[in-house]
Amino acid sequence: MHSGWIILNKEIGISSAKATNKLKKILGVKKAGHAGTLDPLATGVLPIAIGEATKTMRYAMNSKKSYEFEVTWGIETNTDDMEGIVTSRNSGRPAKNQIRVGLKKFIGNINQKPPIFSAIKIKGERAYKLARNKISVEMRPRKVFIEKLTLIKYINADRSRFKIVCDKGVYIRSLARDLAIYLDTLGHISYLRRLSVGSFLYKDAILLADIEKLVDKSKLLDALKPISFVLDDIPAIDIDKNNAKLLSMGQKVPLNNLVYEKVKCEEEVYITCEMKPIALARIKNKNILPFRIFNN
Repeated sequence: MHSGWIILNKEIGISSAKATNKLKKILGVKKAGHAGTLDPLATGVLPIAIGEATKTMRYAMNSKKSYEFEVTWGIETNTDDMEGIVTSRNSGRPAKNQIRVGLKKFIGNINQKPPIFSAIKIKGERAYKLARNKISVEMRPRKVFIEKLTLIKYINADRSRFKIVCDKGVYIRSLARDLAIYLDTLGHISYLRRLSVGSFLYKDAILLADIEKLVDKSKLLDALKPISFVLDDIPAIDIDKNNAKLLSMGQKVPLNNLVYEKVKCEEEVYITCEMKPIALARIKNKNILPFRIFNN
């Protein structure tokens, strides 16, 4: 199996780690990793790096994301989603116009307290493990950025559907909880689908069951996006075979003066040779210095 990216359409009820492990078995690969965890409750886009593409995962993780989600009003759970234990109820039900006005409070840079059932580490332990063991957890607020947040359907008095575009680090469960509190009620996530992670789009996502059916290797390769799929925002430089060999051994190589004028000092670049991936590198003193080398 070649290296690259699979845009998995994760189904409900399976963790991101289990979905990745299942894909590894289907494809018969040793190395794979997912970029951006989806809760078992959530469905949708889960980018999975195969083979050498795992060396580019941070570029996918730093990408902008979009989600569609529903909030059920009047019910609080300990996980801020429908999988948790109900901890409180009330009769508060916000009107459509109240919701639209309230959303403005959560657009832009905001401080958000992550849910206690999250993978954030506290003194070396995952927060969700401490919470499961009934150990008191104090989650510190973090600054996050929400670009767009819209009400797309007022389903009924109990449920509303939203769409969000945001940077990394935003917890949709926390957003639902905080929005409900701001609207003088309680709330939790009852539906969550990730629509995109950078260039990875829901329309291109494929289910595990459908990947299993692709016994023809050529069709499997059609579903595989190239390593460069997450590197659109960094300059690409194609070099000759001699310099490619040096870079592959971790050695620096001089940068062509013509190319040097197009890149900045200390800028990260994607190096190829005859369009094959060679390395991720930085430019310094008119030299290419590799820091991630791709094994071909």
